[in-house]
Amino acid sequence: MIGDIFEVVVVSLIAGVAITIAYSLVVLGTSRSAEARRAGQTGGVIGYGALAVVFLIVFLGGFVFAIEVMLSKR
Repeated sequence: MIGDIFEVVVVSLIAGVAITIAYSLVVLGTSRSAEARRAGQTGGVIGYGALAVVFLIVFLGGFVFAIEVMLSKR
């Protein structure tokens, strides 16, 4: 019983932090890409755009996985 509760707390903390970091990196990549575009830095646009896209996929994947886990538990 206590082990199950501890597991839920640990997994929730890890998932919450990971999802928050992933979304933060999406916002960072998007804003820096826009700044680089305005400054005419092609490499920065591509790099930060790729960062935003990769972490958007990670964020959405984590979100979908969490919904799937919640709906599959009975």
